[in-house]
Order: sequence, then C-alpha cells, then structure tokens
Amino acid sequence: MHKFVLVFAIAALVFAVSCTDAAPPVKVENTAPARPAPPKTEHADDGHDDAPRITLAEAKKDFDAGRAVLIDVRDEASYKQEHVKGALHITTASLDAKFNDIPKGKKIIAYCS
Repeated sequence: MHKFVLVFAIAALVFAVSCTDAAPPVKVENTAPARPAPPKTEHADDGHDDAPRITLAEAKKDFDAGRAVLIDVRDEASYKQEHVKGALHITTASLDAKFNDIPKGKKIIAYCS
C-alpha cells in the first residue's frame, strides 16, 4: 500500500511540474552552450493545483541540506545534455522499475526544466 501511495504521489508531482519555470539549482553539469532562462509564466489550470509547489530557493536549501532528492523526469537525451548534479533520472515510464532507487524518508522534488 505504501508503494502505491508513493508512486501516486510521485506521478502527481511529475504531471504537476510546469516545464516553463526557471532553470534548476546552480550545480549543473552542462555540455551545451548556455541559454537564457525562459520568462516566468503563470501555471495553467491543469487540474493538478493540489500538488505542492516550492520555490527554487526552498528546493536548493532542502537538497543542499540532504533533506530532499531531486528527480529529473525528462527524456534521456535532455538529461544527458544537462541536469542538476546529483539528480536521479526517473521518467514516468521508468518509475516502476526505478522505484527502489528513490531514497526513503526524503522530500521528493521532481523537475522537468
């Protein structure tokens, strides 16, 4: 039952994350030229407004303190091109296979930009 609840929570976060937010925290492995962050936009009413959202500063604080795990939900090519250092690469398609790779007892922060 706990696995189902966690899978559901992660799936809800993955679908709720807006891909138009600013770039991920500072520590980035980058093999591509730098590009400016997209302009900040309001979140569309996608039916997932109940998903908790946090600021970039809150995410960085929790991640740096070891209280959170970052999960990059983008495709393999995007992850290889650029990702937050230390982020796990788990897409919705690979969630079942990689479920046990997610550390227990930590805040899960999913991102797609």
